[in-house]
Amino acid sequence: MKILHTADWHIGQFKGPIEDGVNLRSLDTIKCLEYMVKVAEEEKPDMVCISGDIFHQEQIGPVRYSDEMVTATRIIEGLAERSKFVVVMRGTPNHDGSGQFRVLEKMLSKNKKIAVVTTPQVISTPIADVACIPGFDKQEFRAKFPGLSAEEENLTWTKYISDMVMGLRAQCSNTNIIPDMTPAILMAHYTVPGCNMESGQTSFFSNFEPVIPREAIQAADYSAVLLGHIHRPQTIEGLEDVFYSGAINAMNFNDEGQSRGFWIHEFDGRRLKSGKRYETPYRKFQTITWSQEDVENYLCRGKEFLFTEGYPFLVSDKIVRIKYSCTVEQKKALNIPVLQSDLYEMGAFYVADIEAESMVDVANRGLLSEESDPLLNLKKWLSEKCVKDTDKIVELGEPIISVAMKSETTSENHGVFRPVSISVKNYRNYKEESFDFSDISFCSINGVNGAGKSSLFMDAIADCLYEETREGDNKAWIRGTEDARSGSIEFVFDIGDKRFRVVRTRTKSGRATLNISQKDGEEWLNLSAERIKDTQAEIEKILGMDSMTFRSCALIMQDQYGLFLQAKKEDRMTILGNLLGLSVYGLMEQEAKKLLADTKRNLLSKKEAVKVKSEFVAEKGNPAGELENLEKEVSEFDQIRKMTEQDIEVCKKQIADRKEAQDKSNELLQSTDTAKKELLSIQSEKEAAEKEMETCDVFLKNSEIIMAKAAEYEAAEETVKKLAPDVMEYESCKRSLEEKQNQILRYENIINTTQIQNRSIEEQLSKIETAEEELISQKLSELEDQRKELAEIREKKDRCSAVCAEVNKKHGEVTETVHGLSTQLRLAESDLDSYKKQQEFMNNSGCPDIENATCQFLEKAREDVEKIKKTEEEIEKIKESIRIAKEDYATYAAEKKKEIAEIGYSEEQEKNVLSEITNLETYQKRKDEIDRRKALKARLEGEKASNGKTIASCTENVSTVKLESDKITENVLKLTETVERYQEAKRISEELRIYADQKTNIPVYAERKKHIAEKLKDLEERERLKNEEWSKLCAEYIRLNEELAGLPEGKEENLSELERKKMELEEKAASMQVRKGVLLQRIEDTKKANEEINQLKAEISRDAEKAARYEVLKQAFSQDGVPHQIVRNIIPHITDTANNILGQMTGGTMGVEFVMERTVKGKDGDKATLDVLINEYGKTTLPYASKSGGEKVKSSLAVILALSEIKATAAGIQLGMLFIDEPPFLDNDGAQAYVDSLETIRSRYPDVKVMAITHDDAMKARFSQSITVIKTDEGSKVIC
Repeated sequence: MKILHTADWHIGQFKGPIEDGVNLRSLDTIKCLEYMVKVAEEEKPDMVCISGDIFHQEQIGPVRYSDEMVTATRIIEGLAERSKFVVVMRGTPNHDGSGQFRVLEKMLSKNKKIAVVTTPQVISTPIADVACIPGFDKQEFRAKFPGLSAEEENLTWTKYISDMVMGLRAQCSNTNIIPDMTPAILMAHYTVPGCNMESGQTSFFSNFEPVIPREAIQAADYSAVLLGHIHRPQTIEGLEDVFYSGAINAMNFNDEGQSRGFWIHEFDGRRLKSGKRYETPYRKFQTITWSQEDVENYLCRGKEFLFTEGYPFLVSDKIVRIKYSCTVEQKKALNIPVLQSDLYEMGAFYVADIEAESMVDVANRGLLSEESDPLLNLKKWLSEKCVKDTDKIVELGEPIISVAMKSETTSENHGVFRPVSISVKNYRNYKEESFDFSDISFCSINGVNGAGKSSLFMDAIADCLYEETREGDNKAWIRGTEDARSGSIEFVFDIGDKRFRVVRTRTKSGRATLNISQKDGEEWLNLSAERIKDTQAEIEKILGMDSMTFRSCALIMQDQYGLFLQAKKEDRMTILGNLLGLSVYGLMEQEAKKLLADTKRNLLSKKEAVKVKSEFVAEKGNPAGELENLEKEVSEFDQIRKMTEQDIEVCKKQIADRKEAQDKSNELLQSTDTAKKELLSIQSEKEAAEKEMETCDVFLKNSEIIMAKAAEYEAAEETVKKLAPDVMEYESCKRSLEEKQNQILRYENIINTTQIQNRSIEEQLSKIETAEEELISQKLSELEDQRKELAEIREKKDRCSAVCAEVNKKHGEVTETVHGLSTQLRLAESDLDSYKKQQEFMNNSGCPDIENATCQFLEKAREDVEKIKKTEEEIEKIKESIRIAKEDYATYAAEKKKEIAEIGYSEEQEKNVLSEITNLETYQKRKDEIDRRKALKARLEGEKASNGKTIASCTENVSTVKLESDKITENVLKLTETVERYQEAKRISEELRIYADQKTNIPVYAERKKHIAEKLKDLEERERLKNEEWSKLCAEYIRLNEELAGLPEGKEENLSELERKKMELEEKAASMQVRKGVLLQRIEDTKKANEEINQLKAEISRDAEKAARYEVLKQAFSQDGVPHQIVRNIIPHITDTANNILGQMTGGTMGVEFVMERTVKGKDGDKATLDVLINEYGKTTLPYASKSGGEKVKSSLAVILALSEIKATAAGIQLGMLFIDEPPFLDNDGAQAYVDSLETIRSRYPDVKVMAITHDDAMKARFSQSITVIKTDEGSKVIC
């Protein structure tokens, strides 16, 4: 079973050539996908697993949206046609948007071979159980786990994913037809710790992106884990069967040198058997690096240089970029558009970039470091000024530089400035919020306009350190709500290995506090002054930069991109000086002045010392004459001492000579013993060789017998070889005979077994009876008749029920009518009673003229009386209607009763028929049993017939095999005699094999005998020589003993007497030396005083020279010295860096030029200034202020990033942060170049924390980390 594993298609458009409105790089991706479909056509995988990131961008225009959706649908359906099932899983939301996948799911919904997965679930198929975990969506996770801190979120997310991995594994089906034969696959679009990223580094940002823990994968025990998300194809070290398929196509220069493709895994049951990786026809990237020499060659030779270096082959059909190092002159001469055109002529598919390497890149890093070293800068300045004795001046300058570097503002605070945390309360949009920068490296800041992104990550830091608010009112940053009476900002940062905290508070009334403290263990040491102004000065002193410098290269706000370029010319120089840490040169100048004054004071003091020491020398007299007389006396005494020492030496020599002769005699005796032992050893070796010679002679005497026996062995071996085929045939026949006998036994066993089965079948057939079949058939016929009768009875019952229903309905209608009429009757009778009472009242009223009465109550009574007759008529009509209705119903009911009687339904009859049917249904069961017995009988009879055929066939086979066996037996008997001869020859061969071995040893023994004879000759010669040596040693030993007897003895006592005499002489000599020492000390004091006088005179001369050199150092460290040279030397590097970045943004059409000038500033003398000009291809060079908004932003951004790089490597305090707001007026290429520049800074300086505010979704994807600022009822909040 095969599974095709692919991921990270990234269908979409990439920066590249456009032809007829079509992005050609998108066609590269389609080409790779179509190749994959072609491979699927050939390999016929059972399943295809697509592990996320089908699309490249979530939000795109409608035209691209349609094209990309059609492409994705076509490829997926193509894979479905060539496999049994396809699982398509959603990747990360910024690539695979929710809207895109809803459309994709709807378009593929009719294809039952495709499953589109957007939520964690298990897809169970007969091929495999696939557990799917789509890409990570932070908002979905936060909806499940609201209100968690960043640390709690990381722990919760990791546990949630681990539980998901284990839970989905448990859901995988175990109900297959063949248990444990279907693999359980995990598909996921996540990072697994330990994987290699696109640029080769190991994943490390688990704090910002959820990962699948390695432990969870190991514990879940999936058959295979098929992953997406990481574009580098790989298996994870330390994990079994965990695969990243990698991207289908290369996307950028991070992919250079990496293969792209997909996997096809083959499974054997649940186990992964093997896997093969297929490489797609992906577009390759090529980076070319030019040295200054290469640039010069191109400038001189043009396309000829490219042909010579093999560029037609190197760049053919590739995406190309060139990084080059060059001089300023070369950069001006290099025509980028022409070079691009030449590369296209060489066959390049697309020229992505041609850029000069930054000055702070590897090629220029040494220069910048050199400019940051005051000592090297001093040497350069002295060299340019052609000052004499530069080495001595530098030697004097070293301690000055050291003292300045160790001063409070430099030595205590140096290293990288890194933000640690920011906390605010009642600050602008925020009620209360904190953010920790510890884990930030390369991060985007996201959120809607007005959410408070710039407030927390820009304004809060600047306001805390400097409180130079954008509104100009220091109270403006307090949150504008009634409950916010005051606000506070706390910013914690590191400089090198020191940690500082700045806390600034302010009330709406204007009262403020400011505190700066330093971390010491667990305590904070207060560094604040009494006044806020002095504390602010202390903060700037610690930081080593003012607000302007900080906001020019570290904290770039959206409305302050031109802060550096819009500053005054002289202010730009000040900012550069602060960036480069040049304030230290002021300290050096002060130190040089101080040392110059000290040197002049030393000159005066040393001249006074020369005068005092000259007077001291005059007081010491002439100790040299006294010493000369003493030296003569000592010389005479030394002659006596020397004679005594000579006698001692003669005595010692005689003693030593005797001892030497005795030692030599002992040594010779030892040599004699050694020679004797060696002689005996040679003699022993000679005896052994003689014995070995005897052995060889004995063996060679029997050589004829050995040769004869060896011949017999060879004859026997020949017989064995000759008879071997017959023996092999004999053995084969025996095996065949044995096999035939086994066949006969097998056939006989089958016959016996089959006969036993037949006897069993006959027994079963004898027990099957069918006697009741006729009775049962009769009863079943009766059952059918009863059922028909029951159907007729029930049909009558239904008809009766219908008639009864009609009667009941009619009764209801009549009852309702009579009820209504009865109600009318009651009302009419009630009215009639009332009218009659009015008639009685009127008759008893006593009115004389009732007919013409006008009183109201009689008038009403008269009207009622008039109604009596009419009411009585109505009552009669109602009663008549009631009677008619009742009579009609009675007639209707009688007719229906008669109709029911005519139908003839009888409930008793129905009961009787049902009872009879129940009794007869038992025969149906008996009939089923008989049918079963019939089927069994037929089956048994069929088996019996089949067994009969088997018996006949096996009987025939037995006869055939027996005939074959008889033939084989006959052949075996024929070969029996041959086999016996073979065995006899084999026995003889085994017995005589030893003689064959001995035969081969005869030449060996002959050669050995010859060798032993030579050895014996050599041993006899060595024995003779060693015997002569021993004899000589014995004679020499006798001679030495005779000489030893002639040497004198007892000289030790004479030696002791001479040494005692020597000691007495030495005591007298010591007394003379004491006298001599006193005189020498007086001489030494005089000499030392004279030397000190000479030294002081030399020092006076050197100090005069030193004073002159300090004058030079004072000038070198002044404003017109080294600092001016540093700024002048660093300007080309800033220019190159800014132009590299600006060239990326504008395609090489814009550049900046820095011009240093000197302007007179009255009593302060000349002051250096810096002007900025903007160059644009095809246009006149203009000052910065004369350019348009977009051009200004691009120029400013390039210069800002260049200054950030300078500060990141400057001496003193280096910036470890670059927080930047999204620049306005940038087109798509400019925006991409902007992010490329940030990535370059990040890659060059990993310690620099880069945070950028952006609203562009494509730009967000370029950052490895992201945070979001949202608005809430409780103020703005930061979500990681």
